[in-house]
Amino acid sequence: MKQNVLIIDDNTKNIQLAANVLKSTDLYNIFFATSGEKGIEQLKLRKHSLILLDINMPGIDGYETADIIKNDPLQKKIPIIFLSANANQESIHKGFEHGGADYVTKPFDEAELLHRVNTHIELFLVRESLQGEVDDTKVLLEQYKIAVDAGSLVSKTDLKGYITYVNDKFCEVSKYSKEELLGSPHKITRHPDVSQAVYKDLWTSIQAKKIWSGTIKNRAKDGSAYYVEATVMPILNAQGDIVEYISIRTDISKEVQLREEIISSQKEILHTLGELGEWRSKETGEHVNRVSLISELLAEAYGCTQEEISLLKMASPMHDIGKVVIPDNILLKPGKLTEEEFFIMKNHTIYGWEIFHKSQHILLQTAALISHEHHEKWDGSGYPRGLKGEDIHIFGRITAVADVFDALSHDRIYKKAWSLEDTLEYIKKESAKAFDPKIVDLLLQNIDQIIEIKKRYAD
Repeated sequence: MKQNVLIIDDNTKNIQLAANVLKSTDLYNIFFATSGEKGIEQLKLRKHSLILLDINMPGIDGYETADIIKNDPLQKKIPIIFLSANANQESIHKGFEHGGADYVTKPFDEAELLHRVNTHIELFLVRESLQGEVDDTKVLLEQYKIAVDAGSLVSKTDLKGYITYVNDKFCEVSKYSKEELLGSPHKITRHPDVSQAVYKDLWTSIQAKKIWSGTIKNRAKDGSAYYVEATVMPILNAQGDIVEYISIRTDISKEVQLREEIISSQKEILHTLGELGEWRSKETGEHVNRVSLISELLAEAYGCTQEEISLLKMASPMHDIGKVVIPDNILLKPGKLTEEEFFIMKNHTIYGWEIFHKSQHILLQTAALISHEHHEKWDGSGYPRGLKGEDIHIFGRITAVADVFDALSHDRIYKKAWSLEDTLEYIKKESAKAFDPKIVDLLLQNIDQIIEIKKRYAD
């Protein structure tokens, strides 16, 4: 399906030039406006996937037009590529400050314009697809919640914890009959995976006349596991004495399974996008596999929580996603980059941040953070913000070491693979300069496991 592109420029010749370039691909429907005001009206008529926006226009200029678009909830997600004859750094930065996704100087190169338009539309469509999947998932979760709320598991016990009442739903889920449950302690449904500390906390709380709430994994009669969101509370008589305990449980087994499937789907999507970035730079998808696994190993050794380790493992493949915006003549250049080319290349960290940081989802926020900070250096000499020491997020510090180790020890378009000895010597030399010295030590301490990862996921 053709995507709608809106060109806003007061110069009709510039509109015609850009339109001719884009029409040559037969991928886009081209619409135009000769002022910012008219462009904003055009946006109300149909859905657009990209805006090419001139900066210097009479009336409201491109920056003001972009501000209005970005403040409109219905239009703010549309990527804007600024068009201007001003190629100075101040103009470029100002464009980004006003919500621009990219910047193309006039007179533009046709191939560059096509490449950037295509790249930003692809990213826009991917983000729209991801958001749609998340929205669909929210709807499904809400439906599961309504269905589960319609049938809670209810039980009551005496002061010693022996069951005195269960409802039919409790029997249905636990697969025990009422006769088997009545008079039995609640440990009849305990799952061995649950720590005794959980039950101790529960019992202490309700004996102190407090309400206890939590998620518990239980075991049914046939040995299968089911998960419940439980609320347990004491029932008091008129004198304030406890006479029994009541528990209301909601079966969330389907919800837990769905959550795991969502995480798995998100991981697959991010991994695929990470491979896309590597493919564009003529590198293999195994690079993102190795960086993911090495980062996981280092995070565990560092003492990160299990949640942090899982987030880092899933999001680290996205560390170079911003490279999809970098022009091929720079990204694929076999020789050393010029100072100007390196400045453009460094922007891949910002592009990666821009792609994901507005998301409300922790996984995509983590991907944005890693993309933004994996080229910062311990001594403050990195980019894009010159962060120093522990001001760099631990995810950025870990991914930096994993990425450099893997990049040095494998062939790249601009170099041959270094030996293991040379790679480790470089990393040790850069300890406390480019890299967090603690993470360097952890890399060296776990080098045998890292070599196994390198072998298992060889190019």
